[in-house]
Amino acid sequence: MISFFHKIRQKLLHQNRVTRYLAYAVGEILLVVIGILIALQVNNWNENRKAQNQIKELLIALRSDLINDTLMIHAYYPEIVHQYEINESFRSRVAHENASIDTLLQIARFEYNPNWTEALTYNINAYNSLSEFGLLVYLPDSLNNKIRDFYNQKDFQKTQINRTTEDYRTKVSDYVDRYTFGSTENHDQGWLIDSLVWEKVDYSHLAASFQGLSNFKRFLFSQIKDEMDYSLIEARSLIEQIDQELLKR
Repeated sequence: MISFFHKIRQKLLHQNRVTRYLAYAVGEILLVVIGILIALQVNNWNENRKAQNQIKELLIALRSDLINDTLMIHAYYPEIVHQYEINESFRSRVAHENASIDTLLQIARFEYNPNWTEALTYNINAYNSLSEFGLLVYLPDSLNNKIRDFYNQKDFQKTQINRTTEDYRTKVSDYVDRYTFGSTENHDQGWLIDSLVWEKVDYSHLAASFQGLSNFKRFLFSQIKDEMDYSLIEARSLIEQIDQELLKR
């Protein structure tokens, strides 16, 4: 078509018919512009279709991540609760009105285990892809905000847990440099070392160290438990919203 207009323009130019020449020149320009606009529209449509297909795939992957994380939490949850309850039982025994130095020594020397359980590592690959590729903006505002709020809150909780864990790790390091503990087979130091360590104990220091550790352990497990509770409740709600969105696609 453009070649056809070009031949006509050349003919008109030779015939000195300038007005018609300009009209055909404008027509040729308009055809080029229209062709470019159509090509851009087709390209935009193709890109949008690719983005929508990618979003659907990532929503399915995100849903799978949330389900797997939920199953992992359910498997992990009882141990966290168990460790929390053990720590609380030690605190209750020491705080009891009939507690004595022997109560503290019995717990610290033979029962207490200052080790802790690390927080879970969640699956965030699908969310990272949605975020990094800028695909969240294609989702309805309610779902977009729900996803962002969910993972922002989890990231905040993770930061808090990591900070508490580092503080607790420092306290444990100080504690084990001074005292032994025999509640696990991995820390069976034998009678000689155990007796030498506990032969002359500074009870005030032991009490303060034990109290500090048990306080941090309580706080740490509370943070982990709160994070898991949040994940279980909000993940269920988020999965429902994702399912509703997938039904539309």
